[in-house]
Amino acid sequence: MPLMGSLYIGSSGLQTSQNSLNTTAHNLSNLDTTGFVRQQVLLGDRLYNTIKKGSVSVSSQQTGLGVTYEKVRQVRDYFLDQSYRKENGRASFYSSNYEAMTEVEDLLNELNDDASFNHAMTNFWATLQELAKTPDDTTVQRMLIQNAQSFITNASQVYQGLIDYQEELNIHIKEKVDRINDLGKQIMRLNDEIRKVEVGGIESANDFRDARNQCLDELSGLVHIEYDEDVYHSVRVRIEGNDFVTADNINTIELETDAKTGFYTPYWKMNAIWRTNDEGVEYLDTSRAILYDTSRIVSAESNTDIGQLRAMLYIRGDKVADYTDIPVKPEVPERLPADTDATYAAKVADYQTAFNKYEEKVDYYNHTVAQSVCMNVQAEFDQLIHNVVTAVNGVLKDAYDKHYAASGGTYMADDDGSPLQIFQKKESAGYIKNETTGEWEWQEEDIEDDYHTETLYSIPNIIINPRLLREAGKMKFVLPDKTVDYTTAKSLIDAFDADIYALNPNVTTRCSLNTYYTNLVSQVANSGSVYKNITEAQTITMTSIQAAREQIIGVSSDEELSNMIKFQNAFNAASRYINVVDELLEHIISTLGT
Repeated sequence: MPLMGSLYIGSSGLQTSQNSLNTTAHNLSNLDTTGFVRQQVLLGDRLYNTIKKGSVSVSSQQTGLGVTYEKVRQVRDYFLDQSYRKENGRASFYSSNYEAMTEVEDLLNELNDDASFNHAMTNFWATLQELAKTPDDTTVQRMLIQNAQSFITNASQVYQGLIDYQEELNIHIKEKVDRINDLGKQIMRLNDEIRKVEVGGIESANDFRDARNQCLDELSGLVHIEYDEDVYHSVRVRIEGNDFVTADNINTIELETDAKTGFYTPYWKMNAIWRTNDEGVEYLDTSRAILYDTSRIVSAESNTDIGQLRAMLYIRGDKVADYTDIPVKPEVPERLPADTDATYAAKVADYQTAFNKYEEKVDYYNHTVAQSVCMNVQAEFDQLIHNVVTAVNGVLKDAYDKHYAASGGTYMADDDGSPLQIFQKKESAGYIKNETTGEWEWQEEDIEDDYHTETLYSIPNIIINPRLLREAGKMKFVLPDKTVDYTTAKSLIDAFDADIYALNPNVTTRCSLNTYYTNLVSQVANSGSVYKNITEAQTITMTSIQAAREQIIGVSSDEELSNMIKFQNAFNAASRYINVVDELLEHIISTLGT
């Protein structure tokens, strides 16, 4: 090769070494930058000049034109990225559930003995025991009413705390949806930037790619994503199998607000359809656009345990639950001696109808209430209060029925002659007088799908009898024959000790009113422990994958400094090569010139 041509070889070495040094310096300057992926220089040969073509047995004589700086590429592992993002979403799901169980434990307030609901219930139970010793003691009766008031007050605080937590989660759901849409817009913008840089196939938009991958990492913790890169270098993102970011569009997630609860339900904006109802009023039909079907059972096999947004929707539930959301199994009918075949057959038919409804409610419970931390605890806690209230009032009603006639309608009777109740409903009466028979009849509670809250002995609808608050001695516990009614007082104790209750239809072990709350707290603690263990295991899995990923994408200062020395030496070698060629040319010119 001519000496003048040799200068190109040296020049290519200088340029390539300088560009390589710049890349190394870029890596070192971003050593602690979050989301930065180390960049690697790819070098290649320039074109060769053929001096003489070879034959079959002799190779051609060629001279090279030096080295070229072909590409700067990101060092990533697609498989590790996929694994990390999937496990990140799963870890976010279970950590959210663990945080929810921790919040519920705090709401139950078991660590604060003086202010806890358990303390209030223990005091109520202790007063019932004192009442059993001296039922006619007005001081004990007054204490019973005071502790009953404290019992309801503390129960209301716990229940309201669960409702407030649902509302807090509802706000967070909106924030997460907004963030998901923001990330989608960022990914779409970065797709455009990457296409502009890489359209010629010469440069790589590595810093833009770093930002896009960081968006994908964050998005994977919020929702279950799938993604791929097309030939135009744009990333297409799918959420729960639905297109989210495409090559030229983004399908944003919107929120539908429930008119009754105020709860948000995420849906796909592009999949919702405007329709007109029978009255000619337009409405937005989102039935086929809902992002999550929260009735699906959570499982790793179906990937329904991925994403913080899904976790929050499951934890919050779709309404404020009460005891009516827990199905009660109907009792098998007993054939009495007086029953005819037709009578017993009718009993069996009624039982079968009730059992079929029970199974439907169990299915609803398992797919809806049981999967929501808030709804399940609300329903089970409200069921405890309902059982206590109805058990206590039931004992007093039995005493009323037994001694009503002998007392002339005064024993365990309220001022209007109705059965005396410690606990009453705010909005409706428990007993209504039948004008035909003159008897006080219990008003059956409406627990169908369209029930009215005011008909229920549910926490928000329970108050203490105002007459007993003013005059606790109205209970008296003194029978018409002037003897003390120890039997009724003892029945109150027995009602609390009877092992006839279950937390939910999936629990076979029966408990009493005294042990119900302990079982509820234990269930919450056990569930919290399970979520904690899963979260820790997921964190370990995710950390190990991240460590493996960091070994590939992370910047090593030692490695980069080694590369810097290598490229610096290459730069120096190319410089010396040019100096030698320059000296040769100078010698030739100087010699020929003389």
